[in-house]
Amino acid sequence: MSRSPAAAEAARRVADALAAALHAGVEVVDRRLVRLAVSGVPASRLAAWPEPSLYRACMRTGLPAWSDTAPCNGPLLAYPVMAAGEEAAGAIGVLPLLAGQAASLRAHPESVTDLVAALAEPLRAAGWRGTPAEERSDRCREAVLDSMPDGVVAVGSDGVVLYCNRAALAMLRVETDLTGQLFGHWYGPRSGAEGDRRLREVVFERSGHRFRFFETRVPLRAGGRILGTLVLLHDPRAGVTAVRPARPTLAEAERQLIEEALGRHGTSGTGKRRAARELGISLATLYRKLRRPTGRRVRRRGRPSR
Repeated sequence: MSRSPAAAEAARRVADALAAALHAGVEVVDRRLVRLAVSGVPASRLAAWPEPSLYRACMRTGLPAWSDTAPCNGPLLAYPVMAAGEEAAGAIGVLPLLAGQAASLRAHPESVTDLVAALAEPLRAAGWRGTPAEERSDRCREAVLDSMPDGVVAVGSDGVVLYCNRAALAMLRVETDLTGQLFGHWYGPRSGAEGDRRLREVVFERSGHRFRFFETRVPLRAGGRILGTLVLLHDPRAGVTAVRPARPTLAEAERQLIEEALGRHGTSGTGKRRAARELGISLATLYRKLRRPTGRRVRRRGRPSR
């Protein structure tokens, strides 16, 4: 996001105004969750990185997001700053500081959201937008993840989904965006090999149907910090064609057995006699089968074979 003096000053004014109106802590973050301005937030909470789940949810959907629980180090309300066309360039977080303040703010969600929306309006005209390189990089990263055949789900340390690609939504039979929702409500394998192994086979059930996946879980890192868990889901049926190869005809199977026997004994006269003896047929029958085409043939009347 652009950090022009005008944008930084606008972020500071918005944070101060909201903190004074709501008597709560306010922080303004960019798309990468870097704090651009804070007001009313104690230094002890500023030492930690902004809790990402609610910010990711509001910036992904372009809608305000409320936390269902009293946040420990995250916002109660995250409001997106739509200053880059249809994409969010950042977010405003409202952080309750006093006992009971979260319940008081949650009791009037429309009034609080409207106030944040009104006071956030100056940010739209303050030059808040990502640089062309950042926007291209974000779009490219999103396209790569959505194009992967395997499911990719980023889950925060609190169990809330930070990102979910299209393959994961299809594999979990979910038609709605899981960003900002508890992952455990949508995915709870009934069985699987537990232990230290990162790769395990699990059975997942939904609507009376059972689905089998291979699951890998690795730490989700940002620099030297662990933000949560990256869950990779692989469907073993993916890429398997439903078209079965055609079975060989009887003539083709016989021809293959003869060629394998000749490969072992050779194509000389002695080799052919040994191959015929191994196959349990006469030498004349062997020659006749070698001359016969491998496709279907019409049965003709004639002298029976020996």
